[in-house]
Amino acid sequence: MAEVGEDFRNLAARYQEFQRQVEALRQEMGVVQASITSCDQTILTINDLKAATAEGKTAETMVPVGYGSFAHAEIKNADKIIVNLGSGFSAEKTADEAIETLNRRKEQLTKLLEQMNASLTKFAQGMQALEAEATRLQQAGQA
Repeated sequence: MAEVGEDFRNLAARYQEFQRQVEALRQEMGVVQASITSCDQTILTINDLKAATAEGKTAETMVPVGYGSFAHAEIKNADKIIVNLGSGFSAEKTADEAIETLNRRKEQLTKLLEQMNASLTKFAQGMQALEAEATRLQQAGQA
């Protein structure tokens, strides 16, 4: 009987570890999803700027000047965009090249999110298996 209690405690500890891992994974997935959304929004913004400046108009925007402060600005030419390449590196690219870079990054992030979803599914299956084992142990202890 003491062995059943020990097995049950081990199952509970493993279950709690799965729960911690699932929560950490969900938080990471939220960050990845926010990055995908940011890529989408940036692509839309670049396209809007391209369209406005192609017509010879200026595009009005807000430019960050530091510490959560912004200044109104007009963009007269959106032909060149500085794109974050990762690891602290940026490069000047044409608007179309910037969009291509952002689309590639979005594809990579989407694949990563799919892998994370697969891991989440495996964790859920592991948790279900632990629940089934706990039920089996409980029924064996009552018998």
